[in-house]
Amino acid sequence: MVPDPSVLQQTVDRYLALAAAEDAAAAVSVRDAAYTLCVLTGTRTVEEAMTAVRVLCPGSRTPGPSRPPRLAVPTVESGAGQTESIS
Repeated sequence: MVPDPSVLQQTVDRYLALAAAEDAAAAVSVRDAAYTLCVLTGTRTVEEAMTAVRVLCPGSRTPGPSRPPRLAVPTVESGAGQTESIS
């Protein structure tokens, strides 16, 4: 299944805007946007998602191969007591 390019671009734009704000109060929103981006692209990290976006939508406005903005947020529990960092 391939996501609708306009929905994918809106999700990328939302993630980048929230992450660039570096607002600790927006940490949950950044996590939600990152999660949605990963679900839409079938990836596990934002870095992988951005790469997938460039492949799925070659004309998209995504950051280049460098890492997308990262907001420092606490790790979250991902089931079975494991924690992971949100990028």
